[in-house]
Amino acid sequence: MQKISTTNTSDASLQNELGRVTTLVKTGHEAEVEDAVKQLGNRYGNDVEALTLLSSALNQNDRYADGFRLAKQGLSIDPGNHFLHYNAARVLWMCGLPRECLPYAMEAARLWPDNAGTCVQYFLSCVQLALGDFKEGWKRHKIFYTYPSISSQLFRPDFPEWNGEPLVGCEFLYVLHQGYGDQIQFLRFAKWLHQQGATVDVLVDPPLAGIAAGMAGVRTVYSYPAVPGGSYAYWSYMMKIPAYMELEVSMLPLAMPYLTTTHERREHWRAYVESTAPRQENAKSRRVGFVWKGSPNTANDRFRSIRLHALGPLFELPSITWFSVQKDDTEAERKSLTDNFDVHTLGPMIEDFTDTLAILETLDLVITVDSSVAHLAGAAGLPVWVLLPGYSEWRWLADRTDSPWYPSMRLFRQRQLGQWDPVTEEVRDALREWLDEPVDSHWR
Repeated sequence: MQKISTTNTSDASLQNELGRVTTLVKTGHEAEVEDAVKQLGNRYGNDVEALTLLSSALNQNDRYADGFRLAKQGLSIDPGNHFLHYNAARVLWMCGLPRECLPYAMEAARLWPDNAGTCVQYFLSCVQLALGDFKEGWKRHKIFYTYPSISSQLFRPDFPEWNGEPLVGCEFLYVLHQGYGDQIQFLRFAKWLHQQGATVDVLVDPPLAGIAAGMAGVRTVYSYPAVPGGSYAYWSYMMKIPAYMELEVSMLPLAMPYLTTTHERREHWRAYVESTAPRQENAKSRRVGFVWKGSPNTANDRFRSIRLHALGPLFELPSITWFSVQKDDTEAERKSLTDNFDVHTLGPMIEDFTDTLAILETLDLVITVDSSVAHLAGAAGLPVWVLLPGYSEWRWLADRTDSPWYPSMRLFRQRQLGQWDPVTEEVRDALREWLDEPVDSHWR
């Protein structure tokens, strides 16, 4: 979601104050931030334009309670202000309240139908999907591809894009979109396309080519940017398929499991893990992998990634051998792990997702933040516990501890944005219960 930008005020004093608030937030001067926000709220209490700018700036600096209060203050003066409805909706979304968010999002979309800069219609689609309204959510979700700032960055083949036409006898190119996790989640629909009669080729990012190649219903896998030639009848972005197939929650998970690794990789990592943590030395020991951070380039990663020390209580549990499956960990992070905990780090040895999946297949469980590893384990039908931040994310729906996308997945959610300690305690209790279960049920 892009940041809101506006130039509809000439009040240099307000702009300077907004800059000052941003500086105070970034430098951690909490008391001064609260005082400055209070003063600005009083000074511009009847100025809708100023309240719009204030609430936007506070949202962008993660001051959600203040941003919501000022947005509501502005709406009491101008109930038809589209920007203020959007600001209020964004606060409630980030605070994990999609149901409360929906009325504001719908009003913002109604009052601002042609907006492209902030993708309001797309935002509403995410809210609807999070609440399980797949019919309206997928229908509106397609608007994402019409925004100039998005479409200009996407690969578009020069043959026809699929719009729901019959597929019997057609050659079809299934095209990557967004991040690794998104591609893993939506690769499942290649099989559905094949069942409709299409011969399906897949275009994915290079690290995913190996695991995609083993999928049922896929003829050939290409690694972007190596664009395939040939006489395809149609192509489609992966995340457009649900709208055309009229996907409902009740239809999930569709194809499970749909990803696996190669025999050679599996045997290699099984031998490595067994030599590192032999079963026979401790018959009750479980092998658990973990991932604590996602891509730093992802929006809101500051909320979804966890600091290593927050996982300390988990590493202290007996009868668990821990394996870090964090591929992009730093040398300092690996040293911190091995110096402070009995943890084996595998990241530097992982080449691509075929390695990662082979490792997961040797473990009894993986615990991860919302990252590509969560999707990978889920798509392979492996036990995975996912630690979710307090903000809303459409793919995990609202108020669930399970995922219809992945039957082997269990969700642990923050109750308050940024507060990981209660989540860690919940996971620790769940691990204790899990350790009391028969060992054989987890061995592979």
